[in-house]
Amino acid sequence: MSLISVEQLDKIVIERMIFHVVGPEDANLVLLEEIDPGSHASFFLDRIRSSCNGIMFDFLSASPVLASLRRVESDSSRFSSETKDLAALFNGLHSGAASVGVFLVFMLLVDGNRFYAIIKYDHEEVLSYTIQEEEDVRRALIAALQSTFVRSPDALQKAAIIRLTDVGGELSIRDRVSPGKVTKYFQGFLGVRRRFQPDQLTSSLSEIAKKTARRHAADLGSAVMGQLNRRVYDAIQAQPGFDPANREPFLAAVFGPLPEDSPIRKTFDRELRNSRIENEVFEFDKAAVPRPRRKHLVTDEGIEVIYDRQYDDRIRREPNVGGGERIVIETGGVRVEDDYAEPRTRLR
Repeated sequence: MSLISVEQLDKIVIERMIFHVVGPEDANLVLLEEIDPGSHASFFLDRIRSSCNGIMFDFLSASPVLASLRRVESDSSRFSSETKDLAALFNGLHSGAASVGVFLVFMLLVDGNRFYAIIKYDHEEVLSYTIQEEEDVRRALIAALQSTFVRSPDALQKAAIIRLTDVGGELSIRDRVSPGKVTKYFQGFLGVRRRFQPDQLTSSLSEIAKKTARRHAADLGSAVMGQLNRRVYDAIQAQPGFDPANREPFLAAVFGPLPEDSPIRKTFDRELRNSRIENEVFEFDKAAVPRPRRKHLVTDEGIEVIYDRQYDDRIRREPNVGGGERIVIETGGVRVEDDYAEPRTRLR
């Protein structure tokens, strides 16, 4: 799910903005004052828009970020001081492998609703800033070119789009270092827990695949529909996980090759959105979709055979010379041999 819908992306307005310099060492921390993005607002809005399709998280009650943003909501004059405290906290959690960059905090307005964005951006090249001393405070002035902000997606290390609620808050998070999980230290800094766990996501994806196939049974044919449960099971067992931006391996494993304009793709994507997992990147919990306990055979003549897999060795299938096959069942005895009661026709 996206906190900010595709239709709302062009309606995002930056109300307030501040950034601080962070890095792996305490000496890297430089706390700055609030700035106006001015003519560079579109650059930052593009970065914010690119961060809106992240993994869903919810704040824990003890989250320091939640507490800080609550204080800003109650008293907007605390915006600068609260972000300085958050930058110091973030800097203290940095590991030695972290790169020097900037810690940005935005107050946003979208269709009359308040959002916040927290972004860690690496130092590189495109926009630069200078720090100016003004009456005992330091203020950042942004200039074009040189080195700091870049348009490259690789420079945007971590991002959280945040909406506060009456009971806490929800976040859409992207983490370039760990796109399928989000690094523990970023989760720890934000004080959040993932909304959907891998077992839930794996089970939901399995049901979405089956629902999509049943809706397009005529297009997929017996080759897919006759082995649908097995195809879904095998896809989940064989693949490490699912990424909506690279869903082709999963789609091909379940449905076979699909043209780009296939209605099956559209149904699958719509079902992902309906389940609010269209942006969820996750590793499969293979135990969440166990191998079906029973096997179901239906012959061309309409003869059905249903049996537990523990009796696989009691079923022999032998091809006939002229086509078709012979199915032999070895059993200790027949328990039921009765006429089959057909469903009654409804009286009109």
